[in-house]
Amino acid sequence: MERPLKKSGARSLLAAAACAFAVTLTAGACSVPSDQAAATSDGASSTGAKGPAEVSDLKIAYFSAGTSNAYLQAAIAAAKKEASTLGVKLDVFDGQFDAQKQFDQIQTALTSGRYNAFAVEPNDGNLVCKLLTKNAADKGILVSVFNLPICGRATELGDKTWEPGTVTYVGGQTLDVYRDWVDQVIKDNPGGAKVALISGPDLNANTICFQEAAKEFAKHKGFEVVARQSTDYTTPKGLAAAQTILRANPDLNVIMSNFSGMSRGVVQAVSGAKRAGKVKIYDFGGDAWALDSVKRGALEQSVMMLPAQETVEAIRALADHVKGEDVPHFINLTESSALPGTPFATRETVGDFHPEY
Repeated sequence: MERPLKKSGARSLLAAAACAFAVTLTAGACSVPSDQAAATSDGASSTGAKGPAEVSDLKIAYFSAGTSNAYLQAAIAAAKKEASTLGVKLDVFDGQFDAQKQFDQIQTALTSGRYNAFAVEPNDGNLVCKLLTKNAADKGILVSVFNLPICGRATELGDKTWEPGTVTYVGGQTLDVYRDWVDQVIKDNPGGAKVALISGPDLNANTICFQEAAKEFAKHKGFEVVARQSTDYTTPKGLAAAQTILRANPDLNVIMSNFSGMSRGVVQAVSGAKRAGKVKIYDFGGDAWALDSVKRGALEQSVMMLPAQETVEAIRALADHVKGEDVPHFINLTESSALPGTPFATRETVGDFHPEY
């Protein structure tokens, strides 16, 4: 898979956004103590450890947020395939969407001496911040982070999502993309709308970006966020959340779901409540089901996610770093050549997109 080459239709990278999201999060979730961020003595950014002498010597611990859905499974399969292509060792750790479990897994891997590189999809980027930016570098372990940024970077833009002490951050769900998603809902509903948000776990960085971007609704006349539900990204939880929201809001106009697995449940709930065509559903995920649902009209649109390319880029970045090549601090998947210039699939453009899961 190719590195991003061309400009996407997503919002161009701007100055770092101020962090103000505090609903259901622990204090300090959007900031990081100054002693946690790794840097050189003169304040310049550092990519941390040098790594082994040869790519073939890489021993990678791959920390997945979980293994329970098709997105994660596609990512893991792609990581294993890339590791095999590179001829390197890779062990997968299932974080089970449990921040403490994943913290313990990373801490154990740090002290085991078995690994010289980590590829990390963090469940709580703040909890593992120091482990990945300082402790890993101190032990000579390379780190690439993907999908979910660390150290309070969730509400940053562009290469601000990268954290000193790591090699790179790979992702396509930065705050600017979520803002563009919200902007699309506003444009599609010029008379205003009552909106419900269904997201993943509260501490998940993508949830933080989603909630932060949704603040834009309050700035536009006629728009109101009337419900928020967090889930574990599964279809049953998406279904239950949507059913609860629909019962409590008979005048609801829009449901936004930031993962296609949940969106399946949302479509089922809206259909079961006989409100198809009355409640618009906006999806973030871009799996095969979602793209087909956009074609059929069950979804208004879907934002593409590339789990296979995401993990391939994260693994490849480690190898490239060992080879002495320049690795971008931020590998922006919305600019991937696998996309037709934008990550937003609509009824008019859906035929130009190809799902990875």
